[in-house]
Amino acid sequence: MSDLINRAKRAITLANDLSLPKWQRPERALEAFSGLDLSELCDDVQEQFESGLAGVNQVLARYSLKEGDDFRNISEVDLQQILDLVDRAASNAIEAELDRIVSELDAGVNKLPVEGILETREHRDLMIPKLIEMLRDDTAAARLGDLPEGNSHFFAIFLLTEFQADEAFPVILEAFSLPGELPFDLFGDAVTSILAQILAQFAGNRPEVMDAMIRNPELNEYVRWEAAQAYVHLVRDNLMTRDDAVERLRQHLCWAVAERDMEITGCLISVLTSFAPREAMADIEEAYRLDLVETFMIDLKTVKDSSVEGDERVRKELARCSETGIKDTIEELKHWAAFTEKPAPRPTPLPPLVSRPDFAAILEPNKRVETVLSKDGPRVGRNAPCPCGSGKKFKKCCGSRTQPD
Repeated sequence: MSDLINRAKRAITLANDLSLPKWQRPERALEAFSGLDLSELCDDVQEQFESGLAGVNQVLARYSLKEGDDFRNISEVDLQQILDLVDRAASNAIEAELDRIVSELDAGVNKLPVEGILETREHRDLMIPKLIEMLRDDTAAARLGDLPEGNSHFFAIFLLTEFQADEAFPVILEAFSLPGELPFDLFGDAVTSILAQILAQFAGNRPEVMDAMIRNPELNEYVRWEAAQAYVHLVRDNLMTRDDAVERLRQHLCWAVAERDMEITGCLISVLTSFAPREAMADIEEAYRLDLVETFMIDLKTVKDSSVEGDERVRKELARCSETGIKDTIEELKHWAAFTEKPAPRPTPLPPLVSRPDFAAILEPNKRVETVLSKDGPRVGRNAPCPCGSGKKFKKCCGSRTQPD
């Protein structure tokens, strides 16, 4: 990591320090770059930085400067020109370095960009608006069908949450509120892994945010599900009582049943089950009676069993609820399959020798049988058991064929 940003910030501060005599400010500002190893900078940043200070050298060349006091001899006009040039060069250097850090994040497709994440943390205050701007631009482009090639938008979600940057929440919310499959195109499994944590952190004292998402049929069904799941975090974090959460979710369920909204009905019942929802059983049973719940996602017996468990069920569910927010982006992501080194594939073994040719195989080679999941008919929940019978979750089995990398 280069220290150009820190040096440039110091140069700008000294160039504008009105407590110093004006003739001292250029000297002090330029001293901030003393000893800077330009070879540490990438070529573009180095070239831009050197060209920015070239104008300063041209002005200073008019004077014989052997020691600091000689800056007193520089004219007022030239002093101001030097200060403006230093300020501009330092500002441009900071911007170029921030762009470089974003590029480091953008390149983190198959490998976790640890260096870029650490630099983002080091320059947190400068990087927050940069990440927000980048995320806003990528969201707007995705809405128009132009998906980003890199991954900086993905890491921006984690880092802005880690930084607890409240000013970023409207942009984060807009990104996850893109229609159709766009949230998964941008963020993959992060939608079902951390969105509830993000909502609970930024909107924990504003449950109406989650309420609006739950009732918005324009949103992806799993985004709506995560909005409902955020209620588990609110209860665990003592921001809402269990009874209040059940009542709000029950009201959403009544609305979903009235609207015949199958996409959210089963999700709401699944979340309600975490709270042993005895007081909502009549409404839950009505949803099943109207055939509005995909029973492979959650069956009525499971719901009834949770109600029988009562407080013990609630305690267990709250205990295994993940932490609200993101405490450490690197720790959160370092075990994700996308960022772990995959072992080299084992060589395909040669076919066994046979004593005589298999004429049937030669005449009609074996055809590979592959299950194709059609989008026709009821949609399989990402966290539901896979219909193929593997015992895995759908998103980890056959559903992974349609997921973004």
